[in-house]
Amino acid sequence: MSRMVRENQVSGLRERQWFAQVLLRQLQQRQQDGAAHGELLALRGAVLFHLYSALVGLARNAGSNYAVTDIEQLLSLPSITRAFAQQQVQSPEINLIEAARTNAADVIHWLEQQVMAANAASGLARRPLPPQEEGMLAMVADDPNAVLASGDIERLHSAVARVKEVLEAAAAHMEEW
Repeated sequence: MSRMVRENQVSGLRERQWFAQVLLRQLQQRQQDGAAHGELLALRGAVLFHLYSALVGLARNAGSNYAVTDIEQLLSLPSITRAFAQQQVQSPEINLIEAARTNAADVIHWLEQQVMAANAASGLARRPLPPQEEGMLAMVADDPNAVLASGDIERLHSAVARVKEVLEAAAAHMEEW
């Protein structure tokens, strides 16, 4: 578990982003080493978790700064955004996150979908292919966007960079106050 540096709210969030970056490198190395699919999925999940938790932490910090009640009990960006809206509080950090997560072209939108899918029961046991009968002939096309395929790894890299960008943009707002 990571520690939160109290003097600077953003440093603990940057630490989460750094963890994601390190785990992504480890995922790629283990993938090259031919590691078991379950291990690779666990590493991918850890990357997603650390990135999403950095954004949730940013939103919760903004909520604390703007005195949004019960913000510390909320665990998802939609619930935090709803709390801001219900209490009629505006925040540049929340506006930044909300613009990213509601834009389908933004990788943060994809990141949130991945995290929400992983929290569903069916998301915990992904298989690259459905079980097949023995001796069955099948032609499977390589999908670059499948989980752990090249497109997925590229999106993970893009998500690491985008979360870093959001944290840096939000840090300027947080330091103003």
